[in-house]
Amino acid sequence: MMADESSYLPRLTAARQIASGGNAAIRALRDLLDQPPQEANTQGRERLEELRTWMAPSLFLFADAAHDPGEPDWQGVARETLRRWVDRLATDFREGARVYEITLAQGFRTAANCRTYPAHRSMLIEEAEKALRHSRFWYSHLVLIQALTLLALPRDPGETLRERGHGSDPRGLVSFWTSIAGGGYRAPQPGGGTAHPLVLEVADLCVEALIDRHSERHCWLDEREIVGRIGSVSPHPGIRRIQASWLPPWHGWAVLEPRAQRLLADVMLLLNLADRGRDNDQRARRLSRASRAELPPCLTIDRSAMRVTLSRRQAHDVQSGATCIDDCPFRLCPLPPKGDELPYQMDEAFCAHQIDLVGRWFRSPGRADWQAVNREDLRTFWGEMSERMAPARRK
Repeated sequence: MMADESSYLPRLTAARQIASGGNAAIRALRDLLDQPPQEANTQGRERLEELRTWMAPSLFLFADAAHDPGEPDWQGVARETLRRWVDRLATDFREGARVYEITLAQGFRTAANCRTYPAHRSMLIEEAEKALRHSRFWYSHLVLIQALTLLALPRDPGETLRERGHGSDPRGLVSFWTSIAGGGYRAPQPGGGTAHPLVLEVADLCVEALIDRHSERHCWLDEREIVGRIGSVSPHPGIRRIQASWLPPWHGWAVLEPRAQRLLADVMLLLNLADRGRDNDQRARRLSRASRAELPPCLTIDRSAMRVTLSRRQAHDVQSGATCIDDCPFRLCPLPPKGDELPYQMDEAFCAHQIDLVGRWFRSPGRADWQAVNREDLRTFWGEMSERMAPARRK
């Protein structure tokens, strides 16, 4: 049924609910987990693969070891399924590998959000670190570092940092993750790893989350989900202690600190440029071009290249890269024209709030470190984005 569902959020919600079923879910899905999807249409196969990678880490986390001698080892089945996906990252060098690499990383982040501490949780951390080593796309690195941060939080969110030993150096821990990102089997080098600005920014936020134990201020569970609601959280320690997840279902973008809100906005813009296409081959080509250790000029110096106000009629003959500056190596602009739904929908209020975050010369918090865009141009850009995202009944 979910392979026939065209909307992203219902598919994601279904994957989460199914994966939380533990042994019963693994028993029911064993044939699907062990064999490639046999759907007749390409889109159905792609969506089934998306669901399988989303569910694989959570199925392993929620699985229990067999207690009945006649019962199969469902935890072992889930473990082998997850390992196959992670091992595939190390050997699959096709452009199309970026597609399932992204959804597998998202699956790890979903599993990490669950505040359960079974004995095999350490194995999930090991597989997440292995996936981080063999992922090649900056967004996968960003998601996996967030997942590992949630997995590194203590059971009690009120627990303070240790003075020494494991868990006493959040910056060192996150630096280790950034040093192994995309590095394969080689040993991490000091200062090595990815230098992608958005990944380094999320790494700094993850350090803050490990220090103050308020992951809801610095991390998010899914980009397309969080921007759809303003959200709220309870600051009461007693309530936070009994919550089933680090980032509860009512978590929204307004809960994030301003630095994280700016980061989230630019992550979504770059994904709207790169992670789109009518089929996985188109997506894979764009993702391959975006797999670089720097940001495109349209995000850093000239946002007019994205052509926020481009209409369908104007975009009729506009090809990918047609509006990029001449020496841009990404060739991703413009955004989909007005009237076409963005792959990563951005709420009107969220875009309007970005104008306030830009501020003016005498106001904070101002621009992000990677933004060399003129402040007034940045405010104009987000004003146009907010207008574009307004409901049709108000236009």
